[in-house]
Amino acid sequence: MALPALREDGWLPEGHHETTWKEIAEVFGGKPGSRRAQVLLRLLEWRDALRGTGVAGRVILNGSFISAKTEPGDFDLIFVYDESARAIINRDADAKALTDYTYCKAAGYGDVFTFAVAAVRAFPDFCRLDMFDTDKKGIPKGVVEVAL
Repeated sequence: MALPALREDGWLPEGHHETTWKEIAEVFGGKPGSRRAQVLLRLLEWRDALRGTGVAGRVILNGSFISAKTEPGDFDLIFVYDESARAIINRDADAKALTDYTYCKAAGYGDVFTFAVAAVRAFPDFCRLDMFDTDKKGIPKGVVEVAL
């Protein structure tokens, strides 16, 4: 499941690239103490905290963190949770917070967009899993997908 090399413009080639958390850390984690390492640490903290609530789903990772940028600001992601997670999110304050855009941004995690898989199916024009598939200039680029 090796990720492809970054293009000359610093982005992954177009597409959704399946990977593992280990590969994310190896490819995008940077050197210890670097800004990249700090962003990776926050990403893994978010992941581990959400896993700890019992929530499961898929993560589509985007932003400067998965680019060639030396000093990424944060990470951006779409989290699509499965139906079994809905009950957990509704009853668990931590799960609810970790899937809330405003909370995650204020907590220093980055831009976390969350959709239930049923909402993605019912409202594909609103729950856009391809919203990260172009850069700010509209040029197609790649993103990373990984199981939570």
